[in-house]
Amino acid sequence: MITATDLWKKKAVLWHILGWLILITYEVSFIIALNVGLTLDRAICSYSLAIGLFYFHAHWVLTRENRYWLFLFIPLEIVGYYAIQTLFLYLGVDTENEGRYNFNILLIKHSYRALFFIMLSTVYWIFINALRKHQQIAKLEQERIENEQKQGDLRIKLMKSQNAKLRTQIEPHFIFNTMNFIYDAVEGVSEKAGETILLLSDMMRYALQRTDDDYEVPLQMELEHIQKLIRINNIRTNGKLNIDLQIDLGNHRIEELRTLPLLFITFVENMYKHGDLTDQQAPGVVYVIAKHNEFVFKTWNKKRAHMPLRGTSVGISNARDRLQNFYNEQFSLSIKNGAHDYLVDLTIKNHI
Repeated sequence: MITATDLWKKKAVLWHILGWLILITYEVSFIIALNVGLTLDRAICSYSLAIGLFYFHAHWVLTRENRYWLFLFIPLEIVGYYAIQTLFLYLGVDTENEGRYNFNILLIKHSYRALFFIMLSTVYWIFINALRKHQQIAKLEQERIENEQKQGDLRIKLMKSQNAKLRTQIEPHFIFNTMNFIYDAVEGVSEKAGETILLLSDMMRYALQRTDDDYEVPLQMELEHIQKLIRINNIRTNGKLNIDLQIDLGNHRIEELRTLPLLFITFVENMYKHGDLTDQQAPGVVYVIAKHNEFVFKTWNKKRAHMPLRGTSVGISNARDRLQNFYNEQFSLSIKNGAHDYLVDLTIKNHI
């Protein structure tokens, strides 16, 4: 009998195979387009070595209890990768490049390649561990909810369970240490990649520290969080996606205003996911307005001509639940899904 675990493992294998096929196809297409020259033997040996390094680093090196061993294992992995690639050259596998590279060029080329797959493996390991911890917490949370239902205190306990702490799902210190390592590795290679890693690290740190719905945070911190998301997407798309953040606080000082943490980011992420933000003449707009005793948050964006598959709207549903739990009836959330545009209008009353 095939269990759910077996099915999950089979799906995971298929996703791994698909991921490697996409990466290999992407790289090989560039090699062919540049007419560099690539034999089947060379491709098989090179990618087999890269895949082996990827899984060795993820499932052996990163599983060591003492994290300080990373400073020893990573250089050894790079040296081993270089040695095997050089062996391929002397064995005649890499016949196109035979005699063309000196020692220094080979060392730089293969070291950079090894470091790329080590960093990719590290990101994969972080994702897998976060996913496993998330599944464990979700299972424990489900058991807790079932016990509370039997005790007749379901409604109060459910409201608390909806505000789960992200910091319990992953290991923040190790993640930030790893991201610092990746930043150091790419700092001299790509300025954009380095900036993106720093921005992402700041966003993750804020998300891990600001996950309680029992209190509000300064509005300025939320706005900075949105600005970092916009900046990351600008770097990622070379400025092809346009969102204009407009802030009008009237006579109010930004230090006086507070809001729920990680509330507005859901709506901004939906703009990138479903909106057409490529028109510089009609960019997506995020309005933040403070007037009288109301706080207003709006987003507007054009819709894509060909929309992707419709999502589950879980993010918006959760945002609405959080607003209801914290502000009761002192808010209104209107979402207008027009033929050509999309508008979100959130007003929090008696809040200033």
